[in-house]
Amino acid sequence: MLKIALITIYLLFSSSIVKSDSKINITVKESADFTGREFKRNEEGCGLRKNQKGNRDEESVLNIFNSKNSTIKGGIFECSLQNVIYAKWNRNLIISSVIASKGSDNAFEIRNSKAIIKDSKFSFSPQNKCVEGENGLLVFYNNILENCKVGFDIEKTDSSEFTAVIFLKNQFISIRHDAFNCHDKYDKKANKVYLFLKDNTFKKKGKDFRKFGKYSNCKKKYKITKELEDAVLDSDFERIDILVRETIKNKS
Repeated sequence: MLKIALITIYLLFSSSIVKSDSKINITVKESADFTGREFKRNEEGCGLRKNQKGNRDEESVLNIFNSKNSTIKGGIFECSLQNVIYAKWNRNLIISSVIASKGSDNAFEIRNSKAIIKDSKFSFSPQNKCVEGENGLLVFYNNILENCKVGFDIEKTDSSEFTAVIFLKNQFISIRHDAFNCHDKYDKKANKVYLFLKDNTFKKKGKDFRKFGKYSNCKKKYKITKELEDAVLDSDFERIDILVRETIKNKS
């Protein structure tokens, strides 16, 4: 364990650019600033779905696990046969100004978390998704999702009251199929997956592009109010939660 910790510290602080044939696999559980640093693997075929394999925890370039009131800032993360950045079980997490690309599964996957992701770029999973979410309350503000088969995919797999995602002022560029896909796998009939949308743009659309999935599975969509937008801009998790719950209750 000590050896692993020392290797991690060396990777983080010895160089601004880390390239390695061995696996770069960083795990953080509290705030971290990676500004000016690059973490790139050299695994053949990363970014292509046919090469997807391995355990997410071990194959991701950056893991963000079990954090509370943390901020992950900056950094370029590239090349994984699974997810490039993998986050789960986080509460009031802010991810800002990161770049992730070339994930054979997704550039970024986040599960069971309450998080704000902003000013970041997730790209080059041309046979899969730029970003995938599962459960929780997620906010995406001023991000770029580029060169993927699907821009964003969200699943609800637990018994919670709802799964909700806010997309404010994001750019979808060169998305081949769907910008958004939604799935309530816990209770398909109840369909407790909610999208809040405003001022997202779609450029260089693929031949088979659809804003929403083939079967219109993102059925519960709401426009972001001025009050909710202000809460997002203030990174006010408590207020965001209250406003989302109020909207769901009033619209149901």
